[in-house]
Amino acid sequence: MEKVSLSGQIEQTRAGHALNMSGNTRIPFTKGEYLRRYDEVISGMVESGVDALLVRGPENITYMTGYETPGYYGYHCLVISRSEKPVMIGRKVEVISNAPEFSWLADMVFIEDHETPEQVVVDVLTEMGLHTKRLGVEKAGFFFTVREFEALGGALPHVTFIDCSHIVERARMVKSNEEVEMIRRAALIADHAVQAGIAAVAPGVTEDEIAGALHKAWCEAGAEYTGLPNFIVSGERAGICHATWRGRRMTENDFCIFEIAASKNRYGAAIFRGATVGEPKPEFLKLAETTIAGLDLALSEIKAGAICEDVDAKVHAVFEKNGFGYEHKSRLAYSMGVNYPPDWGEGQIISIRRGEKRVLQENMCFHVVPGCMSYAQKMGMCTSATIRVTATGCEVLNETPAQLFRK
Repeated sequence: MEKVSLSGQIEQTRAGHALNMSGNTRIPFTKGEYLRRYDEVISGMVESGVDALLVRGPENITYMTGYETPGYYGYHCLVISRSEKPVMIGRKVEVISNAPEFSWLADMVFIEDHETPEQVVVDVLTEMGLHTKRLGVEKAGFFFTVREFEALGGALPHVTFIDCSHIVERARMVKSNEEVEMIRRAALIADHAVQAGIAAVAPGVTEDEIAGALHKAWCEAGAEYTGLPNFIVSGERAGICHATWRGRRMTENDFCIFEIAASKNRYGAAIFRGATVGEPKPEFLKLAETTIAGLDLALSEIKAGAICEDVDAKVHAVFEKNGFGYEHKSRLAYSMGVNYPPDWGEGQIISIRRGEKRVLQENMCFHVVPGCMSYAQKMGMCTSATIRVTATGCEVLNETPAQLFRK
């Protein structure tokens, strides 16, 4: 077990917890913002009655520390203790450079590729005096596996493990003003890219060529990789949910749809628009008009205090009235924030959908997606917006007009 402690400065949270924070000046948010997040999570730990929390999800690690890497498939675990400074345990080849580059982390334990990660974690927890305590784990996460749970339980028989999958996620649900501004930056990049894609739509042009023009603008505007690919699809292929470009050549009286996201410092935003050439079939044009009406209604209903399922039901009624109720199967909106593959959203934290009885709060951020994908009818369309909930309504963070673009 190799331990490293970078030179840093002890910072105090509002609740008096001491964090050893490195002198990295390239972290994407202020130190005060990270101290705020730490306080929120410690409060959740106190409420859940745990002495420490093993944070395994890459989104949660990034949220707490700024740390990021595409190599999150390698083992990473952030140990947050109520009595000790946090420690990052992770694959050496990733942590040794990415922690000092992207995060405020000063205390790290490296795992060599020949070592067993669970054993290193057991050794760290024992050294921290946590081997007889109540430990929170993320049972609902992709990364805390059954094998790891069994290995830790077998090696630490006196530990009580508590499912705390909700603690960091609950802190992430309402964004700070700093987070909103990061999402706004991403939204404007997505706007720039979708406008380039729309400009490339023409008869005889392939989906590949449209995607190339869009991604060139996307990268030049400062986009970083997102949790999902961009979805660019035309004509009869548009009824395939989450389809990507496959070389189809556009014809006269055709259409192309775009669901495009962008990410800055792992914070994402998205936009969905469509463009036509000539006069596509009337059913598609009616669907496009319905999605615009659905978005207009959603934006008028979303505000702090509104119940999620009530907003969803009102917009679904628009699709029912226009004959698309059956095709309008999905949630109305999903939370946006920190993203890694396999998703660019935070819908597992909160979505505006049927059965969701929680109320909207100021500074929640969503991608609002009133749309339909009909494989049977070989068409699909959505007109969307990334928004911030306000006390009296919502703020649209995209600037691209909410319309069907006719070429």
